[in-house]
Amino acid sequence: MTIAKLNDLGQEIFLSRYAYPGETKWQERAKAIARTVAAAETDEDKVVVERTFYEAISSGDFIPGGRIIFGSGRSGGKHNLLNCFVIIPEDTVDSIGKTIQDMYKISCAGGGIGFNVSKIRPKGDNIGTVSNSAPGSVSVLKMINEVGEHVKSGKNRRTALMGILNITHPDLLEFLHVKLDNGELENFNISVAITNRFIEAVQLDEPWYFTFNNKEYHNYLLTATNTKGEQRELSVIALDEVDAIKRAEGFHREDWTETFEVIMRKDIMAKWLWDRIWTNAVDSGDPGIYNIDLANSYTNVSYFEDLPSTNPCGEISLPSYGNCCLGNLNLANMVLPDGSDVDWKRLAKTVRTGIRFLDDVLTVNHFPTPECKEVGHRSRRIGLGVMGLHYMLINLGLVYGSEKCLEFLERLFATIRDESYKTSIYLARDKAPFPAFDRDKYLSESFAKTLPIRIRHYIRKFGIRNAVMLTIPPTGTISMLLGVSSGIEPIFSAMYNRRYRQGNIWKEQLVVDPLFKEYYLDGKNLDAFVGAYDVDPEDHMKVQATIQHYIDSCISKTINLPADFESKNMIEQALEFAPYLKGMTIYKAGSKGNEPLQAIPLTEENVKKYMQLPEIETASADGQACSLAGGGCGD
Repeated sequence: MTIAKLNDLGQEIFLSRYAYPGETKWQERAKAIARTVAAAETDEDKVVVERTFYEAISSGDFIPGGRIIFGSGRSGGKHNLLNCFVIIPEDTVDSIGKTIQDMYKISCAGGGIGFNVSKIRPKGDNIGTVSNSAPGSVSVLKMINEVGEHVKSGKNRRTALMGILNITHPDLLEFLHVKLDNGELENFNISVAITNRFIEAVQLDEPWYFTFNNKEYHNYLLTATNTKGEQRELSVIALDEVDAIKRAEGFHREDWTETFEVIMRKDIMAKWLWDRIWTNAVDSGDPGIYNIDLANSYTNVSYFEDLPSTNPCGEISLPSYGNCCLGNLNLANMVLPDGSDVDWKRLAKTVRTGIRFLDDVLTVNHFPTPECKEVGHRSRRIGLGVMGLHYMLINLGLVYGSEKCLEFLERLFATIRDESYKTSIYLARDKAPFPAFDRDKYLSESFAKTLPIRIRHYIRKFGIRNAVMLTIPPTGTISMLLGVSSGIEPIFSAMYNRRYRQGNIWKEQLVVDPLFKEYYLDGKNLDAFVGAYDVDPEDHMKVQATIQHYIDSCISKTINLPADFESKNMIEQALEFAPYLKGMTIYKAGSKGNEPLQAIPLTEENVKKYMQLPEIETASADGQACSLAGGGCGD
């Protein structure tokens, strides 16, 4: 059996983030993880299953999510092993209060949390008999953000949060303004949940109005005049002209003497809104896009669950109090030594091990709240993902995003899908299907219809253990642990300069991707070494769309843009791919200020120059797959 050998950076990450006191080797942690999770098995199967788990983890073929790596086998024995959760607050004081309380519990247990606040009544709506008094959906996010500040200061890792608002919600413009213009909600990634109807309205260049509780809200243009005769114009989202003036009086006064007058109703065009979203996304990285209609249709759970939000990094759509149980196939290990093909037998075996492992994690896990446990067991949702895809492609001589690459990805992810579903069927036969399983309804779901006939037949006969089971997390830290590329991202760059602070001194260091260094020293072809910014945005989206067809949940994937990229060049491409992607995230070089990594163009001159320099650090870096540093998304 092969034991994974951690490089210096991987060993440093292991010791600083995951090792139990006294552990110095990865295989020691692998044993503890295998033993902890295999406790879910019967006495008859436990020994064999534990050994199988250990072999997959210690070899680096399968890597559990970070909470599983950290929490397994630790003192006390009652640890949350899941990375991410979702809470959907209802429009009541009690629900909002419970949301904040449960958010604190989950964050302290190491979980990242997504929120969709679209059920909260808009700012300026009535509360009972008190007119125009509602603080709105954004105020709930501000309260959650403040709690996140205190979790961060309590020696936990930074709390990871996702804030989502539906494109139909009247608070949408404030939602965008608070994060993008005012720089608030800094503990949040934010996304706009778009619909098929909105995409159609953009394509047809139609007006867009907002709705809540079957009421229409439109944009009104007003003038504000103070006692000095000074005037300004403002826009207010309201039910009618009278309501617009009342909302302006309550929330938009800049001078206490101001009076307001409606000029006209000025409808917002859907295309203008789309352009604004994407201009901001290109310029700052926020907001992302969550295709809420596709997420709720291209799944297996629409007959018993609604999926209004994702976790913080966007790789899994969840119901309220849903959670994600993550683990990843290390695709870099799945290539035959001569690079001629994938080791399909090794891949299939690892898929089977990963599915069983994650299902067992749900059984042994200690959930942070009773609601999380109830929802987790209802569907037995798991998230088998991948890492090292780009390393696999390089070793097979495939250029990221090329036509040959896309054809290969179809075969690869169809194999992962089919092996995952067959394993879950066998688990259902031997244990039980997930509690909410209904044969006819399940097999009528959109994703289940894409399965091969033989697998659908087995589901009808035996049921299935896990309602959904496939995702693509970003895997930033755990990829660096094993020294491979992250998730399905291309490598950041074959060579780059890293700026870092040591004490009060800023230092700069040349970093070379370890696989690139190996290829260079062995005199191999370097053509497949394209970096995140070398890949055309359309090719980024083609890769994601190709893989999404075989993934029953979502994908965390960043579309990397060079610093001189114009936002107008992204707007039409994003609209073209929006119907096929459950989520879209942009990162433009330099959009978040000074960057610690600077790519070095892979020219022949640069290769000759930089590869001769001494003291080269060898490390992997991805293309900013998820900007949140803690609490979830697989690390």
